[in-house]
Amino acid sequence: MEVEVEGELTWQGLFLRRVVMAEAHCHTLHGLLRGPIEALIEEPRDVVAGAEEARRKLEDASTELGLGIANIGAARHLALWCGAPSGRAPLPSVDDLADPHMRSSLDRLQKAAEIATRVHDRLESAHGHLSAAEFLMALTVDGGEGNAPWVHDPCVSKQIDGLMELSEALFLAVDLVSLTAAAKEAVFAVY
Repeated sequence: MEVEVEGELTWQGLFLRRVVMAEAHCHTLHGLLRGPIEALIEEPRDVVAGAEEARRKLEDASTELGLGIANIGAARHLALWCGAPSGRAPLPSVDDLADPHMRSSLDRLQKAAEIATRVHDRLESAHGHLSAAEFLMALTVDGGEGNAPWVHDPCVSKQIDGLMELSEALFLAVDLVSLTAAAKEAVFAVY
């Protein structure tokens, strides 16, 4: 696989760059997902402050996830269009690529994209639960400190639901990092 010709990157070089960037963004995402969890655990009774901090950190994690997904898609697009014999139509399938290392890398990236979708769903769900917790806290007259007939007020329940979704996203992110790292290793096996 030729990566560089006279200082200009070939499509294979651009493909490699996208795989590396996808792996880097997914690795950063994994680290960022700890932030919202820590924010909620550190301030369990201050729902507003904890949820606000968690929401900021969730936005950062969502950005990294989006960048990771975009790079996975760009790598696939480059391989299918530029790996085709003619530039007029893409290859019908990843299986039609001539390079086995690139095929292996794209198979792993496809699995990573599926997991990334699940991570996205968990992040959106966590955001919804945390927003609901803030809303419920604003509705309580006593700020959650009164003598309600339930053991935990509804906003605490929503916080717990949000934490559970974030925990699931963190576990999925471990698989996401593993798959993108394996995709990078597969494509760099040529060198």
